Amino acid sequence: MSRPTGTTSVIVTSIHNRRVSTTEGSEGHDRRRYPWRLADVRWILGLAAALRGLCRVDLVTNRRCPAPVVERATRLVEHNRERFVKRILARAGAEGSIELAADPADDVTRARRLLASWAPALRGTAPPSHAVLARTNAELAPYAAAALEAGLPYRAEDDGLEALEDPALDRLLATALPSPTARPASALGRLLSTATAADRRVLVTLAAWAADTPSFAALRRRVEAARTARTRLRDDDAALTLATMHGTKGLEFDVVACVGLDDGRFPSARTLAEAEDPVRALEEERRLAYVAWTRARRSLVLIFDPGAPSRFLLDAFDPAELAAAWAGRRPNGGAFGRG
Repeated sequence: MSRPTGTTSVIVTSIHNRRVSTTEGSEGHDRRRYPWRLADVRWILGLAAALRGLCRVDLVTNRRCPAPVVERATRLVEHNRERFVKRILARAGAEGSIELAADPADDVTRARRLLASWAPALRGTAPPSHAVLARTNAELAPYAAAALEAGLPYRAEDDGLEALEDPALDRLLATALPSPTARPASALGRLLSTATAADRRVLVTLAAWAADTPSFAALRRRVEAARTARTRLRDDDAALTLATMHGTKGLEFDVVACVGLDDGRFPSARTLAEAEDPVRALEEERRLAYVAWTRARRSLVLIFDPGAPSRFLLDAFDPAELAAAWAGRRPNGGAFGRG
């Protein structure tokens, strides 16, 4: 992981003799702004009307990403209405790739497949930087769990597995245990229906671990092993980063996987339903996707359910391209490309 080396992404405003010059980076206003910090793209779009004599200069070359990433990310964000119309180009010789990773499996299986494909590179000498980017911390949990299983060091501010350290976990395990050989998934499911909000958070984590665990004894061993591994493998210098899309603005990685690009998950159906202005909320979500996709210096992997792809994939790709991505991986799901 590193800070950007070539892309200007800020607006620099200078006032001299009542004249204003604004330089807009190749990402600039297309990046997500955070309304709760009073950051709103309309402040930028309205500068020309607010400041007489303003001159806008667009820096149209993206110096970070390979050409396929720039092309598709630009195609994505062009669906937004609140933006400057401009052309964004990749630097000369910007080689790299996008992989459409169609996978209808659950998140745990997706995580195992992705990290298995990355493991040879991550275990090599001077490994390239890799990042898994998700919309929420909770969506990172399966990837953290898969990294623990595989023995892969990772860095994360919040890996979604904080419940492993919650004292309630052991209490809930004891409460749900009907017999030492009982299958845990159904018992934990029954507890979820009556649990408090705090306990539900822990139970959701437990349920993910229990999905393919045959007994409570095996689940307890798995939890203890995960606790030990998590202490050992979380490393701020690791080549693998697990992060939310919100948390990676200004960062870049050699290889990026954006996960959860499924209908209703990203963009978030709940966010759009609760928004005062659903159209503007959708555009904010689209800017967030643009930020995530353009963190990739070399290759970008987009993981999605082929039966219910995110509308953002439909913005950036033709339906035939998405269908071909799935047709190329059937019948057994295959493996993602190597990092």
